[in-house]
Amino acid sequence: MKNIFFTADLHFLHPKIVDICNRPTTMEEHDEWLIDIWNSTVNKKQTVYILGDVSMGNKEKTDKILDRLHGKKHLILGNHDKNIHNSTRFETINQVKDFNYSQDGMNLHIVLFHYPIASWNRKVHGSAHLYGHTHGRYQNCGLSFDIGIDANDYRILSLEEVYDKLTKISLSLF
Repeated sequence: MKNIFFTADLHFLHPKIVDICNRPTTMEEHDEWLIDIWNSTVNKKQTVYILGDVSMGNKEKTDKILDRLHGKKHLILGNHDKNIHNSTRFETINQVKDFNYSQDGMNLHIVLFHYPIASWNRKVHGSAHLYGHTHGRYQNCGLSFDIGIDANDYRILSLEEVYDKLTKISLSLF
């Protein structure tokens, strides 16, 4: 569980993201700030699922940033990822992904999608949904939450932290 991470809405090379999302950095320092957060959380052997909106920069500049980020990266395409939709820096690139984890006595099914959705695969069977796009400005229904960097105190969350949050949400639903 401690080797898998999730995030969304990084917006590298985005000239207005600091002001739009009130991020605690300057625009000049923004990308280095994000790289430091990433690399202090994720090591080179760990896996990260990015639920969209990686960068507003062109492919070449974005690839240079991606090369500096630790871990095996999987991309769930967001609305600002047209520049990297065929990048070779990702293990996989998908529109949506059914993420399954069966270890340590638990069976998790989580639907990963850039946008919040009202219903998803296996929702009625306890499946969860992680999304981005909303920068913490939307509260979806059911067993789901915004995994984006702005919605999580500028942190990249481990699967263990996701599981803990989903458990708390689940308890509040009943």
